[in-house]
Amino acid sequence: MTRTVLISALLMLAAGNLHAQEFVEGTHYQRIEGPASTIDDRVEVIEAFAYPCGACRNFLPHITSWEEAIPDYVDFQRRPVPLQQGWEVFVMGYYTAKVMGLDMHDAHSAIFRAIHDERRRIGNLEDLAEIYAENTDASEESFVNTAGSFAVDSQMRKNRSDLVKFGVRSTPTMVVQGKWRINPGAFDSYEQMLAAVDFLVAREAQALELGMDNSESMSDAPAEDAATGD
Repeated sequence: MTRTVLISALLMLAAGNLHAQEFVEGTHYQRIEGPASTIDDRVEVIEAFAYPCGACRNFLPHITSWEEAIPDYVDFQRRPVPLQQGWEVFVMGYYTAKVMGLDMHDAHSAIFRAIHDERRRIGNLEDLAEIYAENTDASEESFVNTAGSFAVDSQMRKNRSDLVKFGVRSTPTMVVQGKWRINPGAFDSYEQMLAAVDFLVAREAQALELGMDNSESMSDAPAEDAATGD
């Protein structure tokens, strides 16, 4: 079953009040205190991660597969987290690449590989610029120059503010619609963690009446087909 169909099935079940409470607030996910940003046309999902984090490296193939299968109304974003001293350079590098409009598809996984698989030493921005230059069309010089720009500094400030607001203290952590925080400590596997994300996405989508056409089109199919597709 594709993730779009899975979430549509969750929407259909939720609409009929048939969905079993597999995931429990306070146990599997936490409510984020304070007002959430008002979003009425999509469901926002954020992955808070850190490149030097070994758990994030292990999570990478799981979240990559998840991202490839999400419905159009899910807005997936990543937020780098400077959990330890010296990790700020990776945050700066990430937002430098974003400001430059670089294709992050290859660069994102390349940085994980460089740290965890190739054991490359990345001690400063120049070391990081080399990896970005190897995996995008940016030069090392332009990357380093852009890193000191106001635009990068502004995005880093917003990132710090959002991470404090979301209460992110470990990685990887998932945040759904600015309301719910999920980390892997409550789960036996990353697949189960992402199933909890899907559960919350379906609930938020139902509240916003997103993706209802897909779920309604499934209502004519037998219930067992909706729950156990390919």
